[in-house]
Amino acid sequence: MTKTDNRDLRSELVAAAIGMLAEPQAVAVPSLRSIARACGVAPSAVYWHFPSEADLRSAVLDAEYASLVEAVESALDAADEADTQLVVAGDAYIAWGAAHPGAYQLLFESGDALPETRAAHGPRLQARIVELARLVDPDAPFASALLLWSAWHGVVSLRLHKTEWDWGMTAQDANRRLVQALATGRTKTTNADRPTAL
Repeated sequence: MTKTDNRDLRSELVAAAIGMLAEPQAVAVPSLRSIARACGVAPSAVYWHFPSEADLRSAVLDAEYASLVEAVESALDAADEADTQLVVAGDAYIAWGAAHPGAYQLLFESGDALPETRAAHGPRLQARIVELARLVDPDAPFASALLLWSAWHGVVSLRLHKTEWDWGMTAQDANRRLVQALATGRTKTTNADRPTAL
């Protein structure tokens, strides 16, 4: 195999890895060998496109993180009324996590630091959620947005890992209760504007 082949193997490698994340995984990208096997190439072919397994991992996570941001932003763009947009954002976040369990685990259940390559996506979505949180908690919008994200993460993560549990309500019903609780009982903090990744 040479670099001059017409086949876009780099894209195929990323797509194959993403396909393998259709089910919950240990917190690691599928092995380089298994990804190469899914593309029908030798493991050595991967190195034409990625200098290391870590570079392939980063490309996969970049693609999946961009997918999450796009899903939430698209849902928000399609929402009609501002007072329901926090619910819309939560529903989209939860739905994406449920549909991409392995990728969700890699993004949010790993101890790895969030690489700078994904920085262009995160702050944009974070700022939007904070502005929506300002509508229900003008005193501490950042803290409220972070609290909501923590709750959304819990809804996704527990449902991925505890599939046998009876939750007594749908994930969407849980999200509506969370947003309603935030709106009726504002969260106070002295660090309301301290930045972090969302």
